[in-house]
Amino acid sequence: MNMQLRARVKSKILRTGRGATLAHILKNKLFVRSLLGFLFLLVSCFIAEEVYQKLCRSDFFQITSMKIDGNKMVSNKQISVLSNIDIHSNLLAINIHQVQSLLKSHPWIAGAEVTRSWPNQLLINIKEKKPVALLNRESGLFYLDNRGRIIASAGPDQELDFPVVTGLENIPMHANQAAEIPAVLVDVMQLLQLASGKNSILPEQNISEIPINPDNGLLLYLLEKPFPIHMGTDGDISKGYYRLVKVLRDLYKTKEFSKVSYIRMDYQEDTVLVGKTESDMTHRG
Repeated sequence: MNMQLRARVKSKILRTGRGATLAHILKNKLFVRSLLGFLFLLVSCFIAEEVYQKLCRSDFFQITSMKIDGNKMVSNKQISVLSNIDIHSNLLAINIHQVQSLLKSHPWIAGAEVTRSWPNQLLINIKEKKPVALLNRESGLFYLDNRGRIIASAGPDQELDFPVVTGLENIPMHANQAAEIPAVLVDVMQLLQLASGKNSILPEQNISEIPINPDNGLLLYLLEKPFPIHMGTDGDISKGYYRLVKVLRDLYKTKEFSKVSYIRMDYQEDTVLVGKTESDMTHRG
């Protein structure tokens, strides 16, 4: 019995030792493979980086043309300078997101899409801010967007065919700042938005000037015939606009428009007073 027991113990020790040695060998092989794989990846990345750097300096990807679309207020030259890209730049090396950020820093540019056209053309699609009016200030005229925010100053060689808002010359307003827009200017923007629709009676193009008076509210002057239209201060711009459209339609229909000297939309709650060169008339509704 003792001999058999010793033989079993010895056999068990041999099997255990052989298993431990095999596991150790497998573990070493796995480590070696992992190390070789890591070294291969490291070398591959190094080679790829070297290849990329050489391509970034290669004349093959040198930009030969830059196509710019969508710009009207910003010139191609301004966009080229602002993007910091010229014909010597490498198409592969430029940072697309950085170029887009540089372009959007311009006050007129709301967005920019920059794409590569291989091997050597850059495409830039500009989305400009849309002006809806001009704001008269002590320092000159400024373009306003549809939220009443200042875009930029207006130069004499730029398009000036927009309604001019006056009466806010001394109210603090700054471009590119989140300053609070005066409530009355918000009403002006709502009025212009209504007029920008397809309404032939009172389109936005027929509004010449919008003087603002803190006490008397909004006035309108039409391009067709510059008589004052008193919109009042009740705050319901939509209702006032469509009532005015109805009044103007009736005046055009009866051929009385040429005789009008003023219109008071704020005369009474349900009555509009139309002043004429000969007499005054009221318009219900």
